[in-house]
Amino acid sequence: MAIALQHHPVRHAARSRDAGNLSHLVRDTYGRIAAAWQRRRAERELEGMPYDLRKDIGFRSFDTNTQ
Repeated sequence: MAIALQHHPVRHAARSRDAGNLSHLVRDTYGRIAAAWQRRRAERELEGMPYDLRKDIGFRSFDTNTQ
């Protein structure tokens, strides 16, 4: 048995280019803000852990004697 499918793209109402660019700009800006907030939250969680626990999970410690 064979199935033949055809795809016809649906045309949406005409949009201005500026409206599309603005929505992309807002979405990208929101995504960057959310990602920065999540990174900062993860950093605060790591900094809140005791040193021994961070060492056990592989978090590098600061070493002043690098050569």
